[in-house]
Amino acid sequence: MEETLQWGIIGGARIAISEFLPALHKASEGEIRAIASKSGSAADFEDVPVFYQTYEELLDDVMIDAVYIALPNSLHAEWALKAMEKGKHVLLEKPAGISSEEVKQMREAAEQHHVILMEAFMHQFHKQHDVVKKVLQTNKLGDWKFYRAHFSFTITNENNIRLNKELGGGALYDVGCYGIHTMNQLLGWKPEKVTTRGRNHDTSGVDVMSIALFEDGSGRLGEVVAGFDLPAANRYEIICEKGSIQVEDAYRPDASANGCGTIIVKDRSGDIVSSINVKDDAYRNEIEHFQECVREDKPPRYTMRDAKEVNTLVEFAYQALRTQKKSNIRY
Repeated sequence: MEETLQWGIIGGARIAISEFLPALHKASEGEIRAIASKSGSAADFEDVPVFYQTYEELLDDVMIDAVYIALPNSLHAEWALKAMEKGKHVLLEKPAGISSEEVKQMREAAEQHHVILMEAFMHQFHKQHDVVKKVLQTNKLGDWKFYRAHFSFTITNENNIRLNKELGGGALYDVGCYGIHTMNQLLGWKPEKVTTRGRNHDTSGVDVMSIALFEDGSGRLGEVVAGFDLPAANRYEIICEKGSIQVEDAYRPDASANGCGTIIVKDRSGDIVSSINVKDDAYRNEIEHFQECVREDKPPRYTMRDAKEVNTLVEFAYQALRTQKKSNIRY
């Protein structure tokens, strides 16, 4: 492999063109080689050297070292597996799969073909979450007791793929997974049970709003709200014995009014102790971390075993929504 990693993009989704590609242009030691899109044309991607009309053609391009997959959720596992069979490293948009079994299969394939595979939860590479971890590690606020996350926006186009059940649509899959990821990865929490309530789309049946309440045997609770029919919001809050940590614009700090994530720490009385704005480029950090893992042949800091835990929690939250009963989580 050349020192500069050659990338291919599978799928012409907005996140690939508006977020990933600009970040790749800024990243060191990586450059775009090609894109494959079944709905687009070469004229749509003028700053990409090579355009392919099929995903298979892109995977057959021997110049490509790694692929970024930005397809509908239900196609993630299929094309990640095909890419790894061709010896490509894979950065896979979240959720990695629509079941924990799919994630397990992909992890085993990555090990078999000796390639790097990582689920693209880009927000975890923003430095604001490091600030949160440091506050928690000081233990000045005591143990955490309650966690809650809210990520929502309003879908007005009935043809939006997020409303398509066959393509893995649904609010928990699309935005609820962020709050679940933070709960599991930042707090290191493995809840034992989950209860989910919500509203389904009148036509497609996917959830357009879901509220998942997680719990363990110690009395800790975690609430995750995901919505397609609610005003835009993306934040989480960790409530501790002696105060709280509130993170505004937690998942899209780049889209906030000042381009920053904001961490607000409060004491037991609810008075603000500190308010910190953190500016960073999570997409670029994610790409450069992934490239470092490829060059040095080392596992990502967010492994596919971690991804399987997160996807397991999403899966059981959906089970609880379908059955309208509390689900016991099995990892």
